[in-house]
Amino acid sequence: MQLKSLIRMAWLLFFSYTLLMIYLLFFGFSRGARTERLYNLTPFKTIWSYVADIQYYNLDIWVINLFGNVAAFVPFGFLIPCLFRSYAKWYKVTNLLFWALLLVETIQLIFKVGSFDVDDIMLNVIGGLIGYYMYALTVGRKRQGLECRNHS
Repeated sequence: MQLKSLIRMAWLLFFSYTLLMIYLLFFGFSRGARTERLYNLTPFKTIWSYVADIQYYNLDIWVINLFGNVAAFVPFGFLIPCLFRSYAKWYKVTNLLFWALLLVETIQLIFKVGSFDVDDIMLNVIGGLIGYYMYALTVGRKRQGLECRNHS
């Protein structure tokens, strides 16, 4: 497959996945407007609750909240450095994801859809880092090799 086609496919995937995530984060999972604002500002509080009280949660709730929050952002960790060379370093992807997720959680709090949970931010960023690691092991190595050959 030609490089141009791969880039187009990556952009299509990025935009489609972004729209899907916007839907899920603000409208999916039966996110109706709540009457109260829900939030957790204590790191690991929600995570520990799911782990310590596993017997009180349905397996699907447990899996979605712990592993789903990680898995949901793996594609962003992979696609962002692929499409934006200025984000080819892990700390730049981490910084971008942190601020974007802080914005998402804040919007959820303000509009009372979902809840603001610092644990969601942590799990989502971990997912992004896993995606970045996958990028670094595949595309990133190929890019480095090309850049080294071009400078010699």
